[in-house]
Amino acid sequence: MSRIYSGCLGLLLLLAGYANTANAQAQAGAQSLLIAPGARADGMGRAYVALADDANAVWWNPGALAFVNGRDAAFMYTKLVPDLADDVFFSYMSYAQHVEGWGGIGASLGYLSYGKSIATDVDGIELGTFTSYEIAPTIAYGTEIMKDFGFGVALKVVRVSLAPADLTQDRAEGSGTTFAADIGGLYKLPAWKASVGMAIQNLGPNIAYIDQDQSDPLGRNVKFGVAVAPIQSELYRVLVVADVNKLLLKDGPWIENGGAELEFNKLLALRVGYINDPRGTIQDLTYGLGLSYRGIRLDYASVPQSEFLDRVNRFSASYHF
Repeated sequence: MSRIYSGCLGLLLLLAGYANTANAQAQAGAQSLLIAPGARADGMGRAYVALADDANAVWWNPGALAFVNGRDAAFMYTKLVPDLADDVFFSYMSYAQHVEGWGGIGASLGYLSYGKSIATDVDGIELGTFTSYEIAPTIAYGTEIMKDFGFGVALKVVRVSLAPADLTQDRAEGSGTTFAADIGGLYKLPAWKASVGMAIQNLGPNIAYIDQDQSDPLGRNVKFGVAVAPIQSELYRVLVVADVNKLLLKDGPWIENGGAELEFNKLLALRVGYINDPRGTIQDLTYGLGLSYRGIRLDYASVPQSEFLDRVNRFSASYHF
């Protein structure tokens, strides 16, 4: 007989503090599906569904892939709760490209580590260590179904591994696999220098780890947003974005996100935003900056978490070619 302690420490920390909506999100399985990629989006308050003009459209809004230009690759790595655990992290890579006559295609891979845990027997003797994790590959496609309106779909599989069978009491592997789909649309309004976006995420069956009767729903979510560039010239551009989103779970509240980006000469971007999530105890500013040169973009953002956790620094990189 064995038991696990320090067990899935990262999972508990993540549910307690990192989640945008701690109470509602704690009901959901496959937490990695709810972690938004891209430090650019973070710097603007995580309002991105109506913008999503890079490879991260695979996650934010597959409908935006209809308007992707050329090819774009992106990568992000971040420690989620660095003040409490160094081995709880999320990494994400994505790729998107335009296909002449068809629209845009994309793919991504997300990996969430809950950190290392130790298994012991009833006498406290250590039996071994293991790492709990999630991995979620995704493919996506978006096309312009009418002038200035793009529609897209993303299909994903998520694998959650919490504990190996040889270290659990019942010799049953604490893992589960399921699939999900996202749908999204993006409507451009060129005369207004604006766009409107919507996405419904993580539509799929529940995920179960050992007992099918105790499965958890995925973090099904709906987002609406708008992006406007009221000032735009050869030297600088001002971009304003706003989103509202809701977890489609019991008591899932609406969350408001907003932000702005001031870009100079397509080289330097300064960003600020705000996340209003009273239920998740996140009501604070985000801020960040970006540096671009010859298709390479490096982004940084400082993001608030629940009130009892420190802010986190997010870094990401992308290459447009």
